Order: sequence, then C-alpha cells, then structure tokens
Amino acid sequence: MFPHWSTAWRRNSRWGKKAEMRVAVAYQDGEIYGHFGHCPMFAVYEYGEYVSDCTKKLVDSSARSGHQQMADLMKELNVDAVIAGNMGGEGKAALLSYGIVPIVGYSGDADTASDLLVTGQLPTSAADGGCGGCSGSCGCGSEAGCGCGGAEGGCSCGC
Repeated sequence: MFPHWSTAWRRNSRWGKKAEMRVAVAYQDGEIYGHFGHCPMFAVYEYGEYVSDCTKKLVDSSARSGHQQMADLMKELNVDAVIAGNMGGEGKAALLSYGIVPIVGYSGDADTASDLLVTGQLPTSAADGGCGGCSGSCGCGSEAGCGCGGAEGGCSCGC
C-alpha cells in the first residue's frame, strides 16, 4: 500500500486516525510546478487507508515567496512529503528540519505523481528524491547529474 518510509507516518499520524498520509505537490494547471520556492499553488492530497480514500485541496501560495516561507506553509498544512520539479538546498533543509520529505525532479500530472508516491511506485533513486540527476538532456547545461528538473521544470533525464 504505502512505501516503507511512510510506516512511521502512519504510526505517528499528526492529524488523527482518518488520514494516513498527506502529500503536497507544487501545482499549476494540473501539472507539477517547476520550482518549490516560487510556486503559485499547491495541491494537498490527504490519503486514508487506501489510495481511493483521497481528498484533494488546492492551496494558494502566491502571497508567499522563497524557500522558508513555502516550508513554513507546508508545516502549517501538516504535510508529510512535498513533490516539486526543483527545490534548492535551503528549501530541502527547511522541509527536512520540519520532518517533511522533499521529493524533486519530476514533471507531469500532479494527481498521478501523488498516487504513485503513496503506493511506492514513484521512482526515487537520489538521496533527496527524484531521478537523481540529468544526462545533460534537461537543458541546464550540466553533465554532472544536477537534479535540476529540466529547463522547463520537468525531468527529462529518462526516469
């Protein structure tokens, strides 16, 4: 059902017995938004015991800017994980300090990514989530595995 790293979240749920996991996705027009710190909106998915027991709420974040303000919002929303196209080191550190797992390097449909995460099917090969870098095809100019999420905010490194 849920990936092994969510077991502690289910056991120590911060928001009662109903919810098993809460995931925020940087969101724009149904897609994963390219950058956490400048995201205009987040889709927050609250999952029950089964993936089909999911509610989705859109949260306007346009009044906030920067990694710390966005991380504070995630803490206020009591999320367990955040999916974004890209996130700087400060954003990752702020989320981790709140016990929130950053998952980066993805593009595409936000609903699908969230469902894949909670079912353990979203590939995470890098230490901080996501595809683990690029093969130079993302447009960032790096051949060294930048994990940037691509020039268009998506992961085009084949994962």
